[in-house]
Amino acid sequence: MVLFLTFFGHGLASLGFSEASYNLHRQLFESVNFFNWNAEGFLVVQGWWDVLMAIALLSGIFPRIVLPMAIVYLLMVSGVAYVYYFTKSGSWWGLAEIGRRMAWILYAAFLYFHATAQVSRYSLLRVGISFGFLSHGITSLGYFGGRAGQLALAAQIFPQETAQTIIFFSGFSDLILGSMLFTGWGSRPAAIAGTLWLVAVVFLSFMMGIPDGIFRSGFLFSCLYVAMDNRCHTPLLNGVAQRKSVVLNPK
Repeated sequence: MVLFLTFFGHGLASLGFSEASYNLHRQLFESVNFFNWNAEGFLVVQGWWDVLMAIALLSGIFPRIVLPMAIVYLLMVSGVAYVYYFTKSGSWWGLAEIGRRMAWILYAAFLYFHATAQVSRYSLLRVGISFGFLSHGITSLGYFGGRAGQLALAAQIFPQETAQTIIFFSGFSDLILGSMLFTGWGSRPAAIAGTLWLVAVVFLSFMMGIPDGIFRSGFLFSCLYVAMDNRCHTPLLNGVAQRKSVVLNPK
């Protein structure tokens, strides 16, 4: 369901249901459009591809094929985001964009191990969402050159001075929460606090556009699951690896 929300929201944005996100997707594509393809046509194809991937992930069909395709696709999108931000601004914001997508890459990897090797490595879920918090926190504090973009988004809802204050303090809080989630030290309280914070983020995202809210709902539900499941809070190097077993009740 988490990956469904992510792909579905992204697909709706590429199909033009969110003006701000659509313009960003178009700029990202044009930065690597070496073959001079039609941008509008490509985004339509990409949008429907994301919608179909979302349905396939939600239904759980052909996991040995769909999940590796999702991982490769997310890695490609991460690479495009890195190239765009580095060539357009000379900043390293693209690294933060890769970090954000690591959440979904690790979620897809978790599902792949679960479906194919019958092994569930729950720490992947916690570490995945930690990358989302760490990436947002680092850019909010002015590193990687992404703070200006976040201020512009926040200024659409709040006055400029209030937006600057919110971005600054959210940067510190996200960096702390992300570090706790990544290491596993105090990760459950961090996941609970992160869930409450993401409720506000998702609410504000829906105010900017329905696809934006749907996309960020994936972060919310992933953090909520990590907060609820004790198996996600094992140390990174000693992650839980549980094999599925069938218990037969003779009664």
